[in-house]
Amino acid sequence: MYAVHISFYFLFVFFGFGALFPMLGLHFEAVGLSGGQIGMLMSVAPIVAILVQPLWGMICDRTQKPKQVLTLTTLLTGMAALLFLVTEWYLMLIVIVALLSFFQSAIVPVSDSLAMNYVKRHGGEYGSLRLWGAVGFAFAVWVSGMMIELTSTRIIFYIFAGVLVLATWFASRMPEEGQSLQADIRSGLAKLIKLPQYVIFLMCTFLIFGTMNANNFYFSLYYLSIGGSVAGAGLVFLFAAGSEAPFMKIAGKMMQRYGVMLLLIVAAVLSGVRWLLFYFEPSTWVVLAVSILQGISIGFFIPCAVHMVRELAPDDVKVTAMSIYASVGNGLGTMFCTFVGGFIYEYFSIVHTYLFFAVATLVGVGLLVLIRVKWLHEQSGAV
Repeated sequence: MYAVHISFYFLFVFFGFGALFPMLGLHFEAVGLSGGQIGMLMSVAPIVAILVQPLWGMICDRTQKPKQVLTLTTLLTGMAALLFLVTEWYLMLIVIVALLSFFQSAIVPVSDSLAMNYVKRHGGEYGSLRLWGAVGFAFAVWVSGMMIELTSTRIIFYIFAGVLVLATWFASRMPEEGQSLQADIRSGLAKLIKLPQYVIFLMCTFLIFGTMNANNFYFSLYYLSIGGSVAGAGLVFLFAAGSEAPFMKIAGKMMQRYGVMLLLIVAAVLSGVRWLLFYFEPSTWVVLAVSILQGISIGFFIPCAVHMVRELAPDDVKVTAMSIYASVGNGLGTMFCTFVGGFIYEYFSIVHTYLFFAVATLVGVGLLVLIRVKWLHEQSGAV
């Protein structure tokens, strides 16, 4: 029964995320904000996440009540989103985004910890539970796109709050135990920065994963700019996000067959090609057709990157290495690409934002190739 509760929690939480975040840029544009202001607002969340996630880890470890922390923060995240309905003042919107992000920052690490601990104790696969999050996210963007066309962008906040209330109920019925969320960052960092390949890989993650995440905020604006509809943007997201799951499922076998580095390079190249194609403003049908590239790129990149970090880091600092990797990719990289993308959107155009994404990604590809060359050189030297 716990597995059902965890699966439904992921389904509703990520349904809420899919209904809100990909469409949030449309709402900010509808209330009259500029591209630079939108970029600034979108970059607040990853900054808050970097600062706050260690705090939630400490709270869970000291209280030993991660389920209660997850239940409370899920409810408060949903309620915080309703504050967007009462103001359009830019400075207040920054405060609301920061408040929402403060509570939201606990959701993914705490729920992942509970799910992983359950799997470790009772068997099964984490991926089978987390898969429902991908399903929820994919369908939510499609549903919210249609609802916006029928009503207004304000509907996304009602959807988000409603499904997070449902998620709160399932959070309260999760298993009690949770794994430690803390890592000894200070002691591990000194050792990790002496590993050139790990540092270079963090730079790759910063550029490649940062653009993947930033796309979630800007794609709906891009799709409208090439003549598409809000509902159409949701349909593309449905295909793109929905195609990630099968590629994640086969990533392990593909890594064994072709090697983690080659798969990472292929995933990153396909992502960069997709952003470059967007720069040339293809038809909406072409954009829909190439949406599967997101499934391949993200579906392969995420599991391969986790495997890569574990390969590069010594055993005694693997947890620290994973924490830093998550902060750089999901935090700093997303913040940088979202912030810069917003200013490029304001002073040039949205297609130039995607040109920036393409260039950043291809620079990341070059760094991946550099790591691969170093690996091959070390292996040949060892022989």
